Order: sequence, then C-alpha cells, then structure tokens
Amino acid sequence: MKTLTTSSPPAVVAETSAAPRRRRRPARTAAVWILVGPYTVFLAVFGLAPAGYALWTSFVQDGSFTGGRDWAAVFHDYRLGDAAAHVATYLLLWLPILLLTVLSLAFTLHARPGRTTSALQLVYYLPGAVTGSAAALLWLFMVSPDSSPFSPVLKLMDVKSATDALSGGSIIAVLAVMGIAVHAGGWIVVLYGALNALPKDVLEAARVDGASAWRTMWHIKLPLVRTYVGFVLISSFASGSQVFVEPTVLSTGAPGQISPTWSVNQLAYVYATQDGDFGKAAALSLAMLAVGLLSAWIVITRTRMYATDSSDSR
Repeated sequence: MKTLTTSSPPAVVAETSAAPRRRRRPARTAAVWILVGPYTVFLAVFGLAPAGYALWTSFVQDGSFTGGRDWAAVFHDYRLGDAAAHVATYLLLWLPILLLTVLSLAFTLHARPGRTTSALQLVYYLPGAVTGSAAALLWLFMVSPDSSPFSPVLKLMDVKSATDALSGGSIIAVLAVMGIAVHAGGWIVVLYGALNALPKDVLEAARVDGASAWRTMWHIKLPLVRTYVGFVLISSFASGSQVFVEPTVLSTGAPGQISPTWSVNQLAYVYATQDGDFGKAAALSLAMLAVGLLSAWIVITRTRMYATDSSDSR
C-alpha cells in the first residue's frame, strides 16, 4: 500500500515565507528611523544648517555678493601660516603618542584580566573627568614651580615660573601631555569594551594554534577593532585640530608667550570677536571643516570602517 505525500506548490511556499518577511520589514524600518531620526534632526539643525549659513556669510556681506573676497583675505593673512604650523606640529606630536598609549594600555588590560582591571580603568579615566578650561587651569598650576607637585623636577630643569615652562616651543609639549592625560582614559575604556566583545572562539582558536600574545594582538585583535581605532583617530584629529581653550587659558599664566592667534581656531575667534569680520571667520571655519572631513574620509577608506562581511568577501 503506497503512502501518498502531499507538498505545497513552490509558489505557495514562496508566498507563505515571504509574508512574514514583508510584515517584519515595516517594523524594522520604523525601528531604524526611531534610532536614526533624532540624530538626523540634530545633524540638520546643529551641523548642516550652521555650515550652510557660514557658507552664505562667507560670500554675502550686507546683502551683496563679495565674490570670495573674504576667502582670499583669510588665505593671505600672515597669521594663518603660523597658526596652521602650530596646530600641525601639535597633532604630529600628540596624536601618535595618544594612539600608542590607548592601544598599548587597552590591549594590556585585555590580555591580563583580573581584579585590578576595573580599578585601572577608573584610574585611567579619572584625568579625563577634568576637561576644557578646568584642565588648562590645573596644568597651569602643574607647570608653576611655586604650586606644582613636581617643583623639584621643574627646578632641576631651571624652570622658575610658568612663563619659563611655556616659552618657545615648550607650549606644544605641555599641550600634548595635557591632551594625552585628558583624552586617553576615555578611549582606553571604549577600546577595552570593544576588545571584550570579540568572539571568544576566534581568540581560543588562535591560542590552540600556538599564536603568541603579540601575534594574536597584531593579526587578530587589531584588525577586528579597526573601526574603533578609526573612530578614535577621527574624533581625536577633530578635537586636536580645533584646539582653542587650552592655549587661551595657558596664555593667562604666561603673558606674552602665547599669541592670541596661536591656533587656527583662535584666529577665527579673533576675526569674529575683535575684528567683527564674520565673513572671514566663516570662511576660516569652513576651511577647517573641509580639512576635518577630508581627514575623516581618508581614515574611513584606509580602515574600511563601513565594510561589511559581504563586501569583504567580494
């Protein structure tokens, strides 16, 4: 006696399997917009709209088209070269040391987990709790021999006052140390969290295959967290290229040693507040925005920040 088996036609199977998928798609789209919508509004209101207004201001003054006169005036300003050189030197000194500090400490914490890991994260993060003008004031005391806990070291270096510590090119070194102390702790916590989210089976396979800690870090962990490293680079470059508060506050402790147009951001501030020339301030601000966007694009393409598994396989 034969047993008859029935099966649904292929079209019916496809229709029944596609129906739940169609029902899930609107819910997924709504969830995406709930997450992305607020950021899109903030980006439009506080990012795109001010940039558009700055572009208008840089070309239109008192209702008349200036023909790029403000842009030409900015790039012919003799102060811009010095300010750009100061910021570039600061970034070349600060950014590699910051990245090396963050990577080395985060990987060390992940490679040697223990009871002290949480305490060390707090220790690393604490200096970052003091930011902006408060951090600048704190470091102003740190380089003053009369109030600094490192006064014996400063006296050995023949530093008699904050003016001596901030004279010449030492301001860049002071800013670099300050920037590392302020920013490194938060990035260490972020990168350590990313390392904890790595798939355990991949790390276990490397351990079974006999990979050393160094090879595991270099060939497995670092490529898997490259997007986070790229994010650290983009955010740090943006904050470093717009340095403003720190040299402004430090200049109060060393009169005459730090120019009010020491950084590019300070020069834009002088245009707007002292000269009352908002066209030049807008032009310089947009030039800084262009440099930041170009740098972000380079980091994103080099680190394949938004690459997916499917794009990697192709």
